[in-house]
Amino acid sequence: MVVIRNPYNAILVRAYHNVLRLEETKRKYSRTTTSFRGRNAMEFIYEAAQEGKGSRTQGEIAEYLKITRPSCTTLMEKLEGLGYVERRRSQTDERQSDIFLTRKGRLVTVYQSHHRNEMIDATLREFTPEEQEIIYRGFQRLNEVLEQCIDTLETTADHKEHVKGATE
Repeated sequence: MVVIRNPYNAILVRAYHNVLRLEETKRKYSRTTTSFRGRNAMEFIYEAAQEGKGSRTQGEIAEYLKITRPSCTTLMEKLEGLGYVERRRSQTDERQSDIFLTRKGRLVTVYQSHHRNEMIDATLREFTPEEQEIIYRGFQRLNEVLEQCIDTLETTADHKEHVKGATE
């Protein structure tokens, strides 16, 4: 059996596992921690408030998180149960709900964002601005490649499901 010992692969896998461990540890020891996806949704809603919009629709949140609307509904129900978000019927379209952060949700989002910014600052402190730009571009490219891989997998899976359905 061939074992691939690429240093980039090793550090990426280690970082991935450390992120998972951090998320699990935060969930275990913090009363304010929600799922990773929940925090991403709350930050997305928070950005709307900062931009003067104040809220997001469930459709916008689902699209941003790349999840189905039913999954988004379940997530919003969990966040609502924790007291982080409030759903209100849209004034312009009663079929939609506008999602707002509660005061508690805003406090949690700001706290988590501050903590993450401290980790990023500690990581980048030793690098020059030019090196920081290279790191940033590297992460941008990594995300592009990951998104391409996801698209390819989804396309392949959709194709296989279509072929499977046609042959049954």
